[in-house]
Order: sequence, then C-alpha cells, then structure tokens
Amino acid sequence: MPVDPTHLCQTVQDLRDRFGANALAMAQERVERASRAGDQSALDLALMVLTEVERHHSVGNR
Repeated sequence: MPVDPTHLCQTVQDLRDRFGANALAMAQERVERASRAGDQSALDLALMVLTEVERHHSVGNR
C-alpha cells in the first residue's frame, strides 16, 4: 500500500516536535517494535519514518 508523503512528513515532524533530540531513538524503537511484532506494513512505515528522521538529523548536525 503506498504511503502518502504528506502523512509521512507529518509523522516525522510530530516525532521531532514531541521528542526533539530523542526523535531518532524513538524512530529506531518503533522499527524494533514492528519487527518484533512481525507486522510488515508497520515495519515498512517505521523504516520510512526512520530514514526521514535520520536524514533530518544528519542535516541538522552539519
């Protein structure tokens, strides 16, 4: 199922707003939870969110 880019961006922004510097750790935790649960759809979304959080994190640390 395709992911709405607007939804993805909003999810990333919500994580960053809520957790600040810990957003990366929270995104990684979401990936781990989805992986443990064996929920492939949730894992796919969590990985996309993690990728975006990492991208924003690396840009902010330059």
